[in-house]
Amino acid sequence: MTVQEMANHLGKEFGARIRHSEIPVPDMLLLHIDRSDSVAFNRYLFHDLSGRFVVAVGTDYRSETGGYLVDYVYSFAEHHLFITLRLSLPAKDLWIEAITGSADIPAANWAEREIQDMLGIPLRNHPDPRRLMLADDWPADLHPLRRDMPLQTYPDKAAGMTPVFKEPPEGATVVPIGPFFPVLEEPAQFRLFIEGERVVGGDYRGFYNHRGVEKIADSQLNYNQVPFLAERICGI
Repeated sequence: MTVQEMANHLGKEFGARIRHSEIPVPDMLLLHIDRSDSVAFNRYLFHDLSGRFVVAVGTDYRSETGGYLVDYVYSFAEHHLFITLRLSLPAKDLWIEAITGSADIPAANWAEREIQDMLGIPLRNHPDPRRLMLADDWPADLHPLRRDMPLQTYPDKAAGMTPVFKEPPEGATVVPIGPFFPVLEEPAQFRLFIEGERVVGGDYRGFYNHRGVEKIADSQLNYNQVPFLAERICGI
């Protein structure tokens, strides 16, 4: 199926619910949709068309439109194409329905929580809306990837904020590992829930070494310098 054939197929399926469609680059279909239709579109791409969820990305677009963007990206390897669903969000009514739970797409869990942490876009009906990337004592009203937050920001620690842990199943024993990773590549904390010799669940808290590389790229580098930095940083 070509990009245009996919566009025609989705047009028949959703009709006027697609506000606008475009093919910005070969093999990429970009669909602009309403926030209220996000769950239906994401569920259809993931469950009905067997698309692979790649990532969800938030963008502070206030200087251009007065609001924010959230993109959901899917790949269809057998068709050699990508589909991006784009939501335009007003700054004064800022929220998204979390597809992690509402569309039953667990792979979106971290991506949506990152959007909430870094851009301050609240998640509705997320099964685990805890902080992911921001430190536990980071002020709740500061979001690093908003364009009006300077790179050199050193806020005072927020008082009274403590880590929020996932509750273990009834009767399970908690085995904490960390907050130092055994090989010291990146500190993290793992909490394993054990019943006898069987692991029945777990919890994770990482990002202790978050270095703000994306903020540096967004605020200090030009378009050609960003790949130079991205290709030379360690992914861990």
